[in-house]
Amino acid sequence: MKLLLSFTTYFCMAAALPGISGKKADALIATHLEKTTRRSARITLQVNHRRGEKPPVFLAYTWLRRVQPSFIAHLIRMEAPPSQKGKLLLVHERPDGSADYIAYRPKSKMKKKVRISGARHFKYKSLRISIQELIGGELGKYTHHYIGKQTVRGVECHLVENRIKTKFKRKSDYPRSILALGVTNHLMVRWELYGKSNRLEKKIVALETLKLEGVEMVTQAQVTNLKRDSQLLLKVNTVEYDPKFDPKLFQKKYLSRN
Repeated sequence: MKLLLSFTTYFCMAAALPGISGKKADALIATHLEKTTRRSARITLQVNHRRGEKPPVFLAYTWLRRVQPSFIAHLIRMEAPPSQKGKLLLVHERPDGSADYIAYRPKSKMKKKVRISGARHFKYKSLRISIQELIGGELGKYTHHYIGKQTVRGVECHLVENRIKTKFKRKSDYPRSILALGVTNHLMVRWELYGKSNRLEKKIVALETLKLEGVEMVTQAQVTNLKRDSQLLLKVNTVEYDPKFDPKLFQKKYLSRN
């Protein structure tokens, strides 16, 4: 009888583990997002990119983020180099993971300069950066599964596996990723992104974490693209939390007036 009870207990626990794992992972991701992308902000950033023997590429942009109950509006405004200055990308990201992308290209030869964009990347010379990286990961497109604790780059971390939801399979280059979050601050320490062949294609590591405007955040990160043999250094220059935005900035019809 005791043996039967032991087996019954074991199988009940095994059946419950996926649900427990999912709830723990969901809670960790929710805390991570609250500390990173769930607060209105104006952030200036710069990117330094190298690929093989090609000349390095420098890019500067401003990320305006307005958090609302029904969706989060991201407005990416390119500042440098001169050839890219004035380009805009507006993203409306909803809680269920779906999103709309609207691009404004002031120097485009096309008559319609504001248009719905299906592009998943910003491209300039040898630089090819995912929109997911520009706006903080689009984690709403994934289910989350807790793996366990591990020391990563000298930091004790929670490991969370993210698997793309079925309805978004065609809207992400990375169906699976493993995110290492610091146990004490819930910030990204390392992020491994796997391509459609389930091979590791991109690795993002936090190089610097500072407190800006009273909020701890990753201020420097290195992105290594194993598939393209390239490296990108992403650096936060300034941040302003809860600025008073004009809501019209985040509407399609106002893109060309920015």
